[in-house]
Amino acid sequence: MILRPLAPLRDGSPASGRKLLPAWDVVQEIQKRKYESCWMITQPSHAALAGDIAAKLSGPQFPKLDAGLVRAIAMHDAGWGMPDAQSVQMSRATRGFQPHSFVEMTVVDFLAAWTQSIEVAQTVSPAGGYIVSRHFWRLAEHRLKFAKDTEKECKQLQDFFSAESQRQTKLAAKQKCSAQELEAFTHVLQLCDLLSLYFCSGAQDSVELPEFFDAKIQINMEAGGYRLEPAIIPSGTEFAVAALRYPVTKEVSGMEISIRIC
Repeated sequence: MILRPLAPLRDGSPASGRKLLPAWDVVQEIQKRKYESCWMITQPSHAALAGDIAAKLSGPQFPKLDAGLVRAIAMHDAGWGMPDAQSVQMSRATRGFQPHSFVEMTVVDFLAAWTQSIEVAQTVSPAGGYIVSRHFWRLAEHRLKFAKDTEKECKQLQDFFSAESQRQTKLAAKQKCSAQELEAFTHVLQLCDLLSLYFCSGAQDSVELPEFFDAKIQINMEAGGYRLEPAIIPSGTEFAVAALRYPVTKEVSGMEISIRIC
């Protein structure tokens, strides 16, 4: 689940002169807050937005994605469907229930969701399954290097890491793309994933993304929406993502959040 404040965390003033923050740090800080009320965006909805973003990427630096790869990106968090649905149900049925962001999930829970997500993606295409596997493989690798997990949790991550390495070898052999092309497609997934997380979280801080395709993309909030530099999504593009209110009220249960690129 992605949590989004009901109101902006800052006043939306012009971005000139504002310090650029790491995009993931901003997303993580928003997700670690405790909210008496907020919007809830499910992981599958966030993934669908990532797929919409992938379909709109513009620039010679990006590899051409076929429909299967775009669909795999749009389904890369399918494994979170049931846990998120249960959280939504609990938020409606249980007084005092507090929804939890994906950043607070246990290792065993997110590994189960990752594995199911990969299994769904590989039904789309071998290449689609590969890039989703590779995406979570990279996340596991990063966590093993930098997180302070228990010995048991580290073993679980290592087992996942090993199993997905084997899966990637099998999936790579079932499709025609080169290893270099598959790595580039995985970069696209990770770029679209982070962009979607930033938009879904309601962040308005000026941020810089890690380097993708030899460029560090900057995002600034302006009166008309988000401005990306370089302009990797055409100006005027609009996206939408479904959000549910926590706690639900008689007046408002959910809404469609619009995201506009300047």
